[in-house]
Amino acid sequence: MTTPLLEVKNLATHFFTEEGVVKAVDQVDFSVYPGKVLGVVGESGCGKSMTSLSILRLVPGPQGKIVRGEINFHGKNLLDLSEREMRAIRGNKISLISQDPMTSLNPVLTVGEQIMEAIRLHQGLNKADARKKAISMLEDVGIPGAASRIDEYPHQFSGGMRQRVIIAMALSCEPELLIADEPTTALDVTIQAQILDLMRKIRDERNAAIVLITHDLGVVAEMCDDVVVMYAGKVVEHTDVYTLFANPGHPYTKGLLQSIPQLHEVKDRLQPIEGQPPSLSRLPKGCAFAPRCPEVGPECLETAPELKPIGPNQQVRCLKRG
Repeated sequence: MTTPLLEVKNLATHFFTEEGVVKAVDQVDFSVYPGKVLGVVGESGCGKSMTSLSILRLVPGPQGKIVRGEINFHGKNLLDLSEREMRAIRGNKISLISQDPMTSLNPVLTVGEQIMEAIRLHQGLNKADARKKAISMLEDVGIPGAASRIDEYPHQFSGGMRQRVIIAMALSCEPELLIADEPTTALDVTIQAQILDLMRKIRDERNAAIVLITHDLGVVAEMCDDVVVMYAGKVVEHTDVYTLFANPGHPYTKGLLQSIPQLHEVKDRLQPIEGQPPSLSRLPKGCAFAPRCPEVGPECLETAPELKPIGPNQQVRCLKRG
C-alpha cells in the first residue's frame, strides 16, 4: 500500500475555559493517501473544523491548545516544527479551503493581490510572473474574463465565484494536501456540482490528497474513498465509503443515514436523531452518544468505548459491536 501522505495519531485539541476543559478534538486517528479523498462527517460542533485547524496548527489561542498526538506529513511530525517552518508548509504544501469565502477574503484588496501574495511568498516569482500565474489559476477554476476580473474586489463576485477564488488561492502553489472545510455550504446545487467537479479535477490531474469536511452525505457518496464519522470530538466510525452506506456499524452513523430523505419512500416526516449532542466540557461518564442511542444498554452509561475493528476495513467506537 502507498505510504500515507498525512497520518494523524491520537490527536487531542482542548480549550481551557472558565467553564472547564472543552475537549473539542479527542483521540482522533486517520490517514490520507495521495490521490485519495477522506471525508470527515458529523453534526455541527463535533470537532470536524477544529481537526482541520489542528492539522495546520491554527488553533485559536491562548485558550486552545493541542495537548497530545502526532500529525505526520511526509513522515515528519508537524507539531515538532517551528512556526517559521509551518509557515513554509501552510498554503504551500497544505492548503485550506474555508467554508465562508466572504470572511476569508480581505475586502480591501483585489482578488489578484490576494492570490499573488501566496505565489510570491512561496514560489519566489516576481510581480509580473505572479500576476500571470494568478490569471491562469482563475481561468483553471472557471472564472470567465479572468484577465480583467483579477483586479476586482471580493464584493464584486457572487458567492460561487468567491468560492472559486478561494480554491484558486488554495491551489496556486500546487499543494499536495487540500483541506476543504464545507466547500459547498450555502451554494446552490448547480454551483455545488461545479465546485465538486473542480475538486475531482484537482485530485486526478495533480494526484493531490483531499480531506473533505462536510455534513452532506450526498457529497460524501459522490466524492470520498474513505470516511471518518465524528461525534463529540471523537471518531466513532472509520471505514470506506461503500461500507459506510451498505453496512454502517455505529448507531450514530445509522441515524445520520436514516435522516436522509429517500425518493422511493414517502414519509410523513423525516426521521431525526432524538436529543442534542452533549456539552464538550461536561461529557457523560460512558459513551457520549448513549443518551441519544436507540441501542443503549446499562454498560454504555458506565464504560467509555474504544475504537476497535469490526471488519476488514471498518472501525467502530461502540460496546455493542465487535
